[in-house]
Amino acid sequence: MKSYLYLTGAVLLITASVIGIARAQHSPARYAWCLRGGPGGLPLSFLSRELDLSDAQRTQIKLILATERPTVTPLLRQLLGQPGSLSASDTDGAFDEAKARATANQQAVVLSQLLIERQRLISKIYNEVLTPEQRIKADQLHQRMHGRVEAFLDRLEHSAD
Repeated sequence: MKSYLYLTGAVLLITASVIGIARAQHSPARYAWCLRGGPGGLPLSFLSRELDLSDAQRTQIKLILATERPTVTPLLRQLLGQPGSLSASDTDGAFDEAKARATANQQAVVLSQLLIERQRLISKIYNEVLTPEQRIKADQLHQRMHGRVEAFLDRLEHSAD
């Protein structure tokens, strides 16, 4: 009887180990899609699928992204290059509002420049690459995304009550 219990326990332990290893191997890929623009991969592949982009259009968009990268990369480095710089104004529990405000203002300027570059890039792709039919689809996609954000904010606002 004891050998039966040992055997059953060993089988359950092995099964649990196999399941745990399998889940551990697949969990990073399971959640990584949200960083890449959806289940299809990079944001370009998401847009490609949603807007029915041709290979030539994808190549053209990649070229536009490559030409804008030298402009955007230094701004990102400037924004992300000083991790914890805002929290540095709260050293030893002493909050320095002037230091925090100066850091926040610097980051706001950089973030503003990044948003302007982003909009310039979107406008360039919209006007130079997309066909009129794809522009209609892009506008519908934009409205759909905006609706999702609004619904999320509404849920967030009502969940606090």
